[in-house]
Amino acid sequence: MILTPPEDLGSPEDSSSPEDSGSPVDSGSPVDSRSPKDACIPKGPGGPKDSANSKDSTSSKVLRRLSHFELLVALVSLQVFQSFLSPDSVLQRSLFNVSFLVLVFSACRTLSRSRLRTYLVMGAGVLGYVLTSYNEVGRSVWLLAGSDACFLLVFVLLLASLGESVFGKGLSDLNRIIGAISIYFVIGLLFGLLFSLLETFHPGSFNLVMQANDASGHHETFNQLNYFSSVTLTTLGYGDIQPVSRPARTLATLEAMIGQLYLAIVVAQLVGVRIAQRAHR
Repeated sequence: MILTPPEDLGSPEDSSSPEDSGSPVDSGSPVDSRSPKDACIPKGPGGPKDSANSKDSTSSKVLRRLSHFELLVALVSLQVFQSFLSPDSVLQRSLFNVSFLVLVFSACRTLSRSRLRTYLVMGAGVLGYVLTSYNEVGRSVWLLAGSDACFLLVFVLLLASLGESVFGKGLSDLNRIIGAISIYFVIGLLFGLLFSLLETFHPGSFNLVMQANDASGHHETFNQLNYFSSVTLTTLGYGDIQPVSRPARTLATLEAMIGQLYLAIVVAQLVGVRIAQRAHR
């Protein structure tokens, strides 16, 4: 009878575990040498650096959606900036003209839906700036009236584009509210230019101190009439500047009515859109 030798079970060294031998469990997998606190922070796209980048991208997307934000900032800056500029300084008058040009270019995103309006606003704004700057040398009433007419066209086209955005179809969001505020500022500037044109061709339409028909006098006249326009639009009625001629009184009355009706219409529009949004949810 032939006995079969037992199977080779291996030596004691072979039966030892990898932990006892000091060799790694899997030499192909990386070992996480971070501390338990650091190990809780994921190394992938969910880390703090990527979350900061996602926040930045979110804020940039919000700013891109606010197409009227640059225009509103330029409008408010113009109203504040012009009150600190002296009409007797050529440099400060030039800065005021530049601020108008900046206002024109800040409206690019507002006008982006219509290429024709964008070209018209850019052309009229640049032409108005050139006429105003040349008037420093030429000193012509027609140059002053031409520059006012160019910027008047700019604000009329701005009102058309802003009106389509605010009163058109769509959700009631922050961009719509910013557009509604911008319309209010544009109306004030538009009537300020109308008053300035009226005073240029019919001096004495307002009880102002008579100014010379040059760049300095025109700048001072516009500042006072722009202030009068803002006071009339908001129906404050301080009484320091008053319309004297019939056309001036008619324009002032029309602006006061527009100011009151606009606030009522805008509030009703925004509230109505908000209610409709909630009803569809």
